[in-house]
Amino acid sequence: MTRRPASVPSVPPNEDVDENLSVPASAQSVAEYRRLCEARKRDLALEQRRSDRLGNLRLLLVLVAATLLILPLFLRHGGPWWALLALLAGFVWLGNRHDRVQRRVRSLSASVTFFGRELDRLEERWRDLPDTGADLDPVLSEELAPDSDAQRVQLAHLAGDLDVFGPASLFQLLCRAVTRNGRVTLSRWLLEGAPREEALARQEAVRELSSRMDLRERFYVAASGDGHALLEPRSLLEWGEHPSPLPYRGILQVIAFVQPALLVAAAVGVVFGLAPSVLLVVALVHLAIFSLVRKSVTERLQRLFSPDRTLLRYADLIDEVEGAKLSSARLEQVQAALATDGVTASERLRQLRRISERLEWNLNIFFALSFGPVLFWDLHHVLQAERWQARTGPRLRAWFAALGEMEALASLGGFAFERPDYAYPLLLEEEGTFAARGLSHPLLRRGRACGNDLTLGGPGTVLILSGSNMSGKSTLLRSVGVNQLLARAGAPVAASELRLSPFELVTSIRVVDSLSQGTSHFYAELQRIREALVRARARGPQLMYLLDEMLHGTNSKERYVGAVSVIRWMSEQRCQGIVTTHDLALARVSEVLPPGAVSNKHFGDSVVGNEIRFDYVLREGPVETTNALRLMKAIGIDIELSAPELQ
Repeated sequence: MTRRPASVPSVPPNEDVDENLSVPASAQSVAEYRRLCEARKRDLALEQRRSDRLGNLRLLLVLVAATLLILPLFLRHGGPWWALLALLAGFVWLGNRHDRVQRRVRSLSASVTFFGRELDRLEERWRDLPDTGADLDPVLSEELAPDSDAQRVQLAHLAGDLDVFGPASLFQLLCRAVTRNGRVTLSRWLLEGAPREEALARQEAVRELSSRMDLRERFYVAASGDGHALLEPRSLLEWGEHPSPLPYRGILQVIAFVQPALLVAAAVGVVFGLAPSVLLVVALVHLAIFSLVRKSVTERLQRLFSPDRTLLRYADLIDEVEGAKLSSARLEQVQAALATDGVTASERLRQLRRISERLEWNLNIFFALSFGPVLFWDLHHVLQAERWQARTGPRLRAWFAALGEMEALASLGGFAFERPDYAYPLLLEEEGTFAARGLSHPLLRRGRACGNDLTLGGPGTVLILSGSNMSGKSTLLRSVGVNQLLARAGAPVAASELRLSPFELVTSIRVVDSLSQGTSHFYAELQRIREALVRARARGPQLMYLLDEMLHGTNSKERYVGAVSVIRWMSEQRCQGIVTTHDLALARVSEVLPPGAVSNKHFGDSVVGNEIRFDYVLREGPVETTNALRLMKAIGIDIELSAPELQ
């Protein structure tokens, strides 16, 4: 199945649009974000200078140690090798301090990115943000795989028609998540409608997080790590849930302690007169053991301690979630999910984090070529990690799922903060209600989005939305759909008020043909309509259909007969929906359906000279004018507006 890339609905420049219909980003919020961003940048520069100084001091110690090792060769007598112990202690102390400064550098760098991206959203540059969510399209994503191929196709159509993923998409506008779990959770919430009680619980959590900018910053910072790469849990879950312990583990535990002790004792013995041959034999045995276990140890280290610091980032994120003071029931549930047998996840992960931090000493070439091999450093810590793995590994998946929910809620909270003019929908238990005031599309530039009041007629009714080309019909159709996705996810909606019953959405808006599958545009549209009819039989009044320019790929007579038949059948199933058209004949469908089943609204236009203007204001009744020929003439196509009828 081929899909046209998602694109943002656009509104042509129009000075007639009331700029007061949508509230621009708060100048105060922008100023606060800029102040915090600049403060983080100053702190980052300071910490980077500290990191450079500590790095230079560690290098100096390495040079001094090398001098002490080489000096006896020139002096022809023993040197002050005892000073190497002091250098080692200083090197370790500086290393610990340097690690703390480096973590501070990474945190401040992530903070700068966080505030920079929030400024991009507040100042309408969110379309330039990198995460479009294109990999989460239901056709591509394994995590969003539904129960059947039919459901997969339905979700794919919904995502494509309503610009859920891709450039300039709803996901790109909303997502602040850095973990794979957070991104998948947010995308699932957008596509899969939550029960009313669940959506209301999310609303409460989103309200709380929208006012907690400090928490949202800390969550982002904790999850970001080096370079703000996506925090991917698959390798860590694979390691945690599928143990592969070292062979002869018991023997290796003994060797890991005994052999380094023998090597050190032999070296000290040489200083006090022991035959060097003893040291040589012990060193050869040590080298042989090191070579035999090196491959197995390295493989296990690579699976656990990835270059993007996955474990440390998860540990930091759990720390932040557990330590946050939260009041909403849903957020407290997330915190509770991180506690197991009375012990918090952060306490468990701190143990593994300490192992990871000590292993990072091997990143220093001096340590990796000297003390690391001598002490069997890697082997010791792999054995410790395996003990942790057996006890805690199976719990990782539940922890990561809880963190994904926190990130999804924080994303919606950030969206709510930046759009305080948006209302939280009133979610109803009754069937068939959709009533909005000031409804607009969240992907439009806010100063140019025109809000409209719209109330649908209830079960068994249809709104025929007519209007000229480019007048705003498809955008309103998408506005109805996208705001329902936001409402079901627990987010505020692009309206001053929305009263909404639970609906399943079926759409036919962005229909494309498929050359590879030999599917014409008209046949592809028929397949969409058939899907809607199948779902209508199962869902009845709980289904809403949104059909754009239905059956426009055939002649006007057959289009009218086919459209009327579809609308009548959907009405008999007590579904409700919206059908857009610029065909004036279809606007008269109310004459052949029962009274009250059909309502007509339209978007108009006006002609000023050779220019056609749109105000995007929804009006009662069917449209009475068309503009296709005028548009052709306006862009320079030479036609006769008063051409005689064909004979």
